[in-house]
Amino acid sequence: MDWQLDLDPSSNSRVHMRLYKNVKNVEEISKKLFEGKLNCCVIKPHLIVDPFQVAVAANKAVVAENLTTKTIFTEILFNLSISKNITASLKTFGINDTDKDLLVVSISELDEVKDTVDFINGDEISVKDINKLTDVNIVKKTYKITDEEFKNNDLLDSIISRIAIK
Repeated sequence: MDWQLDLDPSSNSRVHMRLYKNVKNVEEISKKLFEGKLNCCVIKPHLIVDPFQVAVAANKAVVAENLTTKTIFTEILFNLSISKNITASLKTFGINDTDKDLLVVSISELDEVKDTVDFINGDEISVKDINKLTDVNIVKKTYKITDEEFKNNDLLDSIISRIAIK
């Protein structure tokens, strides 16, 4: 159930996303991520309202002339945040050992076939259903969206605007 989207044509890249619930080996995944053994980033899906939100952050990462962080995958996490603090951004959007739901994001060349994700012991669900895992109150707090703004604007539009102007 791989969700994919071509990014900026100049990057010759595509973003891939897979969504999992009830993951049983989160500690192992966290360890592999920390050691740089996985070619992806893993995001807390309760902070994501739509896959496009991640695609915008991924696109910013692949077209950047210089990365602010060490890898393209930490750059995606950093770009999702409105904070300029790298550690805070990674902590907010990256997973921790108590998470059970995961959004796995990878980047490939347009002509590259992506390998299946076989390191996750959980139930894969459609990325289109990510809004079922979204915690709107935490999203509003994370992106500093007031009740007034929330009433008058689309939540995704507010988030994308904040990601774009950072």
